[in-house]
Amino acid sequence: MEKSTCKQILGLPTDKHILAFGAMDGKNTYHKGFDLLTECLKKLRGQIHDLELVVFGKNKPKDPIDFGFPVHYLGHIFDDISLAIIYNAADALIIPSRIDNLPNTGVEAMACGTPVIAFDTCGLPDIVSHQETGWLANAFDTEDLAKGIQWVLEDESRNRSLGRTARLSAVEKYSYPVVAAQYMELYHAVLKSQ
Repeated sequence: MEKSTCKQILGLPTDKHILAFGAMDGKNTYHKGFDLLTECLKKLRGQIHDLELVVFGKNKPKDPIDFGFPVHYLGHIFDDISLAIIYNAADALIIPSRIDNLPNTGVEAMACGTPVIAFDTCGLPDIVSHQETGWLANAFDTEDLAKGIQWVLEDESRNRSLGRTARLSAVEKYSYPVVAAQYMELYHAVLKSQ
């Protein structure tokens, strides 16, 4: 989908970089790393002036955290079309998880052509190829995560290239025909061994 159209649908500025974060009640879930995201964004204050954060999967809290950047809380999302609009509006998706096997948000964002910024831990390296489909920061290093946000967002041409490569990677690895063929191959191997 056209990025500027998606930003307009969501009421987001079209002249700002949009960094998306999504997790059900992510702030209160230790393994999703919301505290690491908070620390990372504080390091970027004064360095990126055109950044805004979109948080989905969580309503705006009564006492929101001051990240130093405008934050748009989109609440819980219940349909695929709304999710696709969010991913397409974003210039990058950030997954600051401490523990995550193969987060759907990463695969979904990449399928929409959105680069992913994450820590090099658990199943995230299975999704993100460093500096090809996004950025893999050293595990739990918020300085490196901040560096990744800057690197992914600072060059428009590079951001578009990362997005195109992310989309190709998602289609090649996770599209329904590819996954179905892998299951069929596994089932045939199991049947053959019986």
